[in-house]
Amino acid sequence: MTDENLPALLRPLDGELPTEARNLAASLRVLFNGLEISVRRYAARRSRDAGAISRYLNGSRLPPWEFILDLARDVAAYRGESIKEETLQLLRDQHRAAVETQGNPASLLRLTQLQLAEADRKSQQSTLQIEVLSQALQDRQTLLDDVELQLREVRHREAVAELQIARVTEERNELLSHREQLQSEIATLRGELKRASQRADELEAECTALESKLATLEGPEEVEGFTPGVMALGMFEMVGFTRISMRLDEVELLALIERLRRLYSQISTITGARFFHTRNSDVSFVTPTACAGAETALLLSESETTSMLDDLDAEVRIGVCYGQVYATAGIMIGPIVSLAERLATIAPRDAVLADAAFIEQLREESALRIQGETEGRYEARPMWQRPIRGLGVVEPWLLGRPAATQL
Repeated sequence: MTDENLPALLRPLDGELPTEARNLAASLRVLFNGLEISVRRYAARRSRDAGAISRYLNGSRLPPWEFILDLARDVAAYRGESIKEETLQLLRDQHRAAVETQGNPASLLRLTQLQLAEADRKSQQSTLQIEVLSQALQDRQTLLDDVELQLREVRHREAVAELQIARVTEERNELLSHREQLQSEIATLRGELKRASQRADELEAECTALESKLATLEGPEEVEGFTPGVMALGMFEMVGFTRISMRLDEVELLALIERLRRLYSQISTITGARFFHTRNSDVSFVTPTACAGAETALLLSESETTSMLDDLDAEVRIGVCYGQVYATAGIMIGPIVSLAERLATIAPRDAVLADAAFIEQLREESALRIQGETEGRYEARPMWQRPIRGLGVVEPWLLGRPAATQL
């Protein structure tokens, strides 16, 4: 190899990289060094951007799985060998861990797609195994039938030819031993076929669950056409929804998701709220006024669908805030977005927690009754102050309806 063909030196890995991203980048570097070419030359070979490949190898950007698979294949081809399954599994585990560390909706959606592809691959392998075992079982059964026929012929000859009894007896014993061996192999194959069929059913169920999860992750609505501004923002969190989705069958899960969609649509018609998928089973909503936000949150907590989720052991918690909401790259951001998420996390079951700015705005809109007052469509009770990481000390308020107006 000449000096001009030597691979370019890669920059050292950033010391602040997450452990998962560092592990993946280190493995990719080991693979890439095995090609003994420069980044620019490999980019030209694969028709990829050299800058993007450099960022993949430096850990500053998470590469797609297709790039990792192409790199592993190129290294194996250069060495004149096939890709080792343990190498692919290590890369697959490191890539999945790096994706989970990012935690944004797009990464979770991509991770679930990769999980579905892997489950489908295993399901196809299981189907192939069933075909092989079924063919082997059929072959053994044919051999067994032939041995039974030969045994009947031997027994007939044994009765007719007494002089050949010694030879016939020996042949009979061999056939009996052969039959016993075949019967044992058939029993083993039947057990393996049963286990393979059960595994195929489990993998198919996993594919169905992952498809349903993808439908849930794709959410009720993208944050498209969203106009930033001062508004009320709420976070509707369903703790334990993932566990429920794995317990329900496909029909029951799809019916539950459709029921939630109808609930969002009905409440949107009443209050004018806009609902957006946030992550996993969490849903956020925005309204132009605190009154509309309070009504939306309380309708969610009081609905029959929420009661049904309680029966399924899923805890519903809601947090609402009021203030400036920003949006970038299809994602809502801002301090009140983080605060609403934290309030939903610490809210009591089927209850609504609000921040002080929301309560103040609700009071200005003349819809709030504080303890001791007698007017207002909503009632608020201060909770104890508590520190929230990154947001300082906050005093949440428990929001509800006055006793005389509760639904």
